[in-house]
Amino acid sequence: VTLWNGYLQCFYLVQIENIAPLSFSPSLENIQSWAGICLFFLGMGINMHSDGVLRNLRRFAPTTGNSSSKQQTLQPLLHQQQATSQPHTYYIPYSPFFTYISCPNFAGEILEWFGFALASQFSLPSVAFFVYTASNLIPRAVAHHEWYLRKFDNYPVERK
Repeated sequence: VTLWNGYLQCFYLVQIENIAPLSFSPSLENIQSWAGICLFFLGMGINMHSDGVLRNLRRFAPTTGNSSSKQQTLQPLLHQQQATSQPHTYYIPYSPFFTYISCPNFAGEILEWFGFALASQFSLPSVAFFVYTASNLIPRAVAHHEWYLRKFDNYPVERK
């Protein structure tokens, strides 16, 4: 799917769409393209940082500051896997991007593809991929948020 998406995006932008070359002139197309590029890289940074936080949850014992800024070690949630006797330990992720939303990695990826669509002047393939990505990741984010609420009694209430 990724290879096909990349092919479609490139083919459309190079062979079909007649987009003016990017420059620093203050035309609407250039401002839109530069704004899209900035949003793309902002979303990529959010996505990569959040994925790193999630990857490191099991590797390191996470800590978080509560409202009185004291450091508090998180209590892990042990989950016994049905097929094996190995327990899984789950933690609540904490970082600046996890303050208000449960899945900033998904939000970052959606922002990336919106930025790409904006930068490519809302070409048909880029908008289609943005819509596909959002329609795939938003339900997953909702499901993850509901899972956190079910599994952790102390899950932050300000996260959506």
